[in-house]
Amino acid sequence: MASSPALPAIVPAQRSDARAFMAYLIEHVAESGRHGAPHFAVATSLAPDEVEQSARERWSKPLDEPLWGRAWLLLSSEPRPRVVGHIELRGGRVRSESHRAVVAMGILRPYTGQGHGRRLLETAIAWARDRAGLAYLDLGVFSNNERAVRLYTRMGFVPAGTRDDAFRVDGAILDEIQMTLALHAPEPRAAGQSEQAEQAEQAGQSGQGTR
Repeated sequence: MASSPALPAIVPAQRSDARAFMAYLIEHVAESGRHGAPHFAVATSLAPDEVEQSARERWSKPLDEPLWGRAWLLLSSEPRPRVVGHIELRGGRVRSESHRAVVAMGILRPYTGQGHGRRLLETAIAWARDRAGLAYLDLGVFSNNERAVRLYTRMGFVPAGTRDDAFRVDGAILDEIQMTLALHAPEPRAAGQSEQAEQAEQAGQSGQGTR
């Protein structure tokens, strides 16, 4: 009786993994919008050297620096050892948003629909909450990527808004749903802040147009 394929492992990314990560990411991005797959990437090609160097730089930064990155790789041993998926958390551009991180995730098409997305998210969420002490995780997902939207919703992410016509890729007009996961109970705001936030939200809504 043939044995079942080994479950791909999830391991923290090291700087030495940057080249293997680059090779995987280029393959993954090329799948976007092809052969029945939904669009999920803002570009269909990448510059290999830039991807590799940028990953090394992000993964080397401490968490108290802007634009830090921490990634976990989905590694398959069959038919040969290679990266087949990933999830990465990236810090913001300024220190005042250091309580949040942005999620980026991908899995090669032959490995989708097998529960690996949930596994990757569970790994990153646990680290963000228990190790990094982050308050929120944010992400953007194209509205046509219904499988991804369902997964993020099941994992507790809630919609925070939609950017209509956010990207145009290969002639496709793509709306982006912005989603957020609260990792801890929101901290109480100082007196007056809640009212100001509500007024700002109402002002933003009154200024929104319709398609």
